[in-house]
Amino acid sequence: DQVSRLHFSFETGLMALSCLLILSILAEKIGLRVGIPGAIFLFFAGLLSHISGFSFERFPLEEVHAIALSVLLFFSGLSFDRSLLKKSRQFISSVRLAVLGTGFSIVFWLIYLRFGIGFFQSSAGYLVGVESSVVSLMTVVIVASIAVQDWNAFVFVSEKIKDFKGILVDIFKVETAISASIAVAVAELSILIWLQLNPGFESYNGDELLSQIFYGICLGSVTGLVLGLMLTIVIRFLVTSNSQLILAALAFVFAGYVVTFVVVNQGGYLCALVMGVVTSLAYRSSSTESEIAFLSKSLDSVNMASEAILFFVVGLGLDAAAFLVHLPIAFYAWIGIVLIRPISVCFFFRGNNVPLREKILLASFSPKGAISMALVVTAPRMLENTFGLDVSDALTPGSFNFMADVVCGVVLLSMIFKSLYVPALYKKILSTEK
Repeated sequence: DQVSRLHFSFETGLMALSCLLILSILAEKIGLRVGIPGAIFLFFAGLLSHISGFSFERFPLEEVHAIALSVLLFFSGLSFDRSLLKKSRQFISSVRLAVLGTGFSIVFWLIYLRFGIGFFQSSAGYLVGVESSVVSLMTVVIVASIAVQDWNAFVFVSEKIKDFKGILVDIFKVETAISASIAVAVAELSILIWLQLNPGFESYNGDELLSQIFYGICLGSVTGLVLGLMLTIVIRFLVTSNSQLILAALAFVFAGYVVTFVVVNQGGYLCALVMGVVTSLAYRSSSTESEIAFLSKSLDSVNMASEAILFFVVGLGLDAAAFLVHLPIAFYAWIGIVLIRPISVCFFFRGNNVPLREKILLASFSPKGAISMALVVTAPRMLENTFGLDVSDALTPGSFNFMADVVCGVVLLSMIFKSLYVPALYKKILSTEK
């Protein structure tokens, strides 16, 4: 019976993956015609599948989230190219915007969203019976998720605008690579503070918890560094054809996930990000332009496939009625993103060599995508493994759905807004300059 169930689960999962990849190609084709990313259609396809009662009970949804997110983060690190920004003399400005801008935005969102969620809770009947302290924890998780910039979300816009290949591309690569680490670090610090204020939820003592977090950060960073260097050596000396580059990269991403996340339950995402950055720096310094271009292009296909899987699977796991009910709060959170972005750019990006039109575009939108969705969905596992938090005691299923609905709503609104508004803004700026 166990063998039969395992066999059925494997066949079901394989068929689901095959259909989903084909569906992602169709969705991308439709998206290009409509003018919005095809991943949005995949999300709603998953949502509608849930409404119809169609689901894969034995399909490992949690593991799919984690592995796909690891691939996305690895690609985010790999896309980082320091030399391009050094040539344009925007490296320091880009790093400052990524670090200080992300930190400043997180502080603003923590205040903005905590006030907003509290207002909706008292006036509109959301989160009935959820304690104020738990709402604060939920706010931290939501903010940490939406703080991450997503390179894929920028790529769709850049492809819609002719000759949109300037300095902005390199700036967003830096933001994507750095914002994930900043968001996770601030989230862990905020959760530590929350646990100090709410000791009833804490299963570790203070010193033990700090050592656990420090251990996870060190393990993820060191493992990512070692695996990144090993991957570079494998590519440099063992890979005999360009087609093997993608296989080597995926093998090391999966190995890093297993070592850091499955074995010791910590540091898997940081490992993937660091591995990508290390591979980018080491591989670019000893490779030809054609090899770098091939690796990036090949991994881009896997990256897009991971995004498609995440959008569908996240949609499949949500309740459609609850998602629509929580959409006003998602809209409120998205307004906060729109408000703080130009302020962050004004304060922390001082690039004199960037054309005015690109500065305006840089300040006009903050790309959010699949990484934000995956972070909020995998947040319960992070709270359990890193902080020893009893999630079932702290977060009810309704609270978890609320967080996922808000972040997913923010991502969808952000993607639709940038896809429709930014190209129109770019055309308007060009016509004004002429």
